[in-house]
Amino acid sequence: MAEQEEPQLWQTATPVEFIPMIDERTEAQSLLIATRQGAGYEVAAGQLGHALQARATHVLMDYSQNACAIRYQVDGAWEQLPPLERETGDAMLYAFKQLCLLNPADRRTAQTGKCGLKLGKEKYTLSIQAQGVASGERVLARMEPEKLPFERLSDLGMRDKMITSLKEKLDSEGTFILITAPKTEGLTSTWRKVIATADLFVRDFQAFENQEQPEPETININPNFFGGDTGLTEPEMLRKAVLKEPDVILFPELPQPDSMQFAMDQVSKHEKQIYTRMIADSALAGLVQFLPKYRETAAQITKHIAAVTCQKLVRRLCDNCKVGFEPQPALLKQLGIPAGRVAMLYQPFVPPPIEQQVDENGRPAPIIPCHICGGRGYFGRIAIFELLTPGDQLRAALMKTQDMGKLTQIAKSEGHRGIQSEAVLVVARGLTSLEELKRIFSKG
Repeated sequence: MAEQEEPQLWQTATPVEFIPMIDERTEAQSLLIATRQGAGYEVAAGQLGHALQARATHVLMDYSQNACAIRYQVDGAWEQLPPLERETGDAMLYAFKQLCLLNPADRRTAQTGKCGLKLGKEKYTLSIQAQGVASGERVLARMEPEKLPFERLSDLGMRDKMITSLKEKLDSEGTFILITAPKTEGLTSTWRKVIATADLFVRDFQAFENQEQPEPETININPNFFGGDTGLTEPEMLRKAVLKEPDVILFPELPQPDSMQFAMDQVSKHEKQIYTRMIADSALAGLVQFLPKYRETAAQITKHIAAVTCQKLVRRLCDNCKVGFEPQPALLKQLGIPAGRVAMLYQPFVPPPIEQQVDENGRPAPIIPCHICGGRGYFGRIAIFELLTPGDQLRAALMKTQDMGKLTQIAKSEGHRGIQSEAVLVVARGLTSLEELKRIFSKG
């Protein structure tokens, strides 16, 4: 009797449904029918179904002469999977490129495209980036959920006390708010939740967006588009919209210097408010990088800056299988935690070597991986937040120096807790492990 072949991962999961991003319904249907006739459609649908079932947000496919190596990113960490045969991998990629409206025959040029996905009731946007490399081709697939998996800043990991302090600044007048995060550390999600934390129903919010890069719709946020076929520049759109007398001016992307100057005049003279966002490694670094972009208005910005946030994403310990341990006094001292303040810290469960997994009689008894996290020890991610609220000394120093050492000292003397101090609190709250902090902070 012939030995039965073990099913491949793409054959073990519920396949996704693809939704081509084509307005004309009949064209979309024709594309789906054509793609389904190809050998790679089932592989593509099954592989993404398996990835989502494993909680992956990204799938990396590296094509070499004989195989397609596959990795998933789960909770920000990469995991290696069994490779696909080159022929199967090629068929899958052909389907991906067809569905994302790319050229399947082109294996060299950089190409990017998108497609909708559906798995059960959940909808996602699939983004594909393909690029020819010396060994063959590298393809990155990203699956972004349509619905954010959290409602409030507390769900993201922000402490209640910090939320109260930030909300007070968000609802103030004549101030400037800057939201920052390092690249790929969740800036877009936090931006959306920060805005949702502000009092959207009492004040008028006007956002200024490039028509070619619109933001997701948010209740009580009025978008004002420039560029594209509007025939308006950003400063022109801003001058026009200010006639509506908004309370808060939102810039999802850093505005042009002319726009910033005009908006800051509104803050100074009419007690309006500005929110904007940018990529930065810390709150203070963000402020130091931000000011030189607007030399003409730097003094005004420094005077009115009320709050700068920053964050780092860490994996959250699995509540089902995390293991508590009593920390040594020396460790608590090293972490800056007062003796007696924290009785228990936590770490991920790591099973002993397989040969030690035995029952009381010494017979093999393999440990079953945690059914919640799949044996990873972590489930989901949270953000470590810092909130900088500059005092008079820091405002004065920002106009004289960019020396991060000096500025950090001044911020600390005014009561600022940096991101590393906040990270220790996250460990003390039992939400992540010291090993995870070392992994994250060693990345730079």
